[in-house]
Amino acid sequence: MNAQNSSGDLPVLRRWLDGASSHPLRWYFEYRRPGLHPSVVVAWWNNPILVAVEQTLTILETAAPVGLDGKRRDFRAFTDMSGAGMQFFRTHLAELTVGSHLAQAGVRFRFNTADGPDLLMQCGQETFGVEIGSRHPRSVSDLSHTLSGGLRARGLPAAVSIRTEPIPPVSIRASVRDSIIEAFLPADGSPGVSFLRVEASPARPDDGIPASWLSIQVSRGRGYTTMSAPFDSPHVTAMAQDVAVGVLREKRKKRQAKLMPTVLIVDLSGNDLPDLRRWPETFGALWEPDDEFLAVGGMTVSTRSREPELRFSLNPFIERQTLRRFAALVSGCGVFIDLAEQAKGTRRRAG
Repeated sequence: MNAQNSSGDLPVLRRWLDGASSHPLRWYFEYRRPGLHPSVVVAWWNNPILVAVEQTLTILETAAPVGLDGKRRDFRAFTDMSGAGMQFFRTHLAELTVGSHLAQAGVRFRFNTADGPDLLMQCGQETFGVEIGSRHPRSVSDLSHTLSGGLRARGLPAAVSIRTEPIPPVSIRASVRDSIIEAFLPADGSPGVSFLRVEASPARPDDGIPASWLSIQVSRGRGYTTMSAPFDSPHVTAMAQDVAVGVLREKRKKRQAKLMPTVLIVDLSGNDLPDLRRWPETFGALWEPDDEFLAVGGMTVSTRSREPELRFSLNPFIERQTLRRFAALVSGCGVFIDLAEQAKGTRRRAG
């Protein structure tokens, strides 16, 4: 790999990060391959995570939607690397990603700088909104990371292996998570256990969701996490219920839905096994008559790409013509293909 003058690489991202020395993305600029010959240059400018962000920002800079300056300031202000801080940043990045796809499709929109949905589009005298949210509950992957990091900090074997059965829990109950961490990493510094089997989330028979169990093993060597779920697994229902309670009916979101006809998109990328194939059917059973969003979209997107996958559940209680007008407005944007097909009644069956 040849040396390269990096002054012009990722130019838009570098401008957006100017002065933000503690930004989460700065981590990916660091040299992380010790032991290489000094003449070998690691091409961080080809890092797919940074390249995906660069592409998103370049499209937005070219389209220059109203409100972009504010998004640039917000982007630069992120410094919190904690789980909660990264969730806020991922939500912000999801908003930019959806906006970039609207811009790429030639759909005129603006970033909202006042109270209300994140993205606004005008159709005659009618304003439509797109609100971006996220749901990243503390699940198995997060637990594994926490345990291995804590063990490593104590100089102990840190190969954490976790097996889930019969389905992965969408979220681990807070009290259970705390008890697991205390068992492996006692607060008094004493040696912890090396194996534990625990019920992570209780059965919900009314929803057809079985209890989720974790078998956690610590050893020397290499750890692994084993999770599997069949098509149409009950854990998808649990994930949808988490979105309905924690996002769709969150007070601020409900208030935003009353301001204008709005579609809610929820980034689920941080969940374990975020299977969206049956999202429309699964979420369809959760709508209530007083829900006012036009639709709820589940979204996943890899950090290495700016191409999201989305599946939408349409609100059966809203006036259908309003939904069709929104669908017509965004019909040229790939992000909303599933919604447009459903609004027309032409969506293909999941498989």
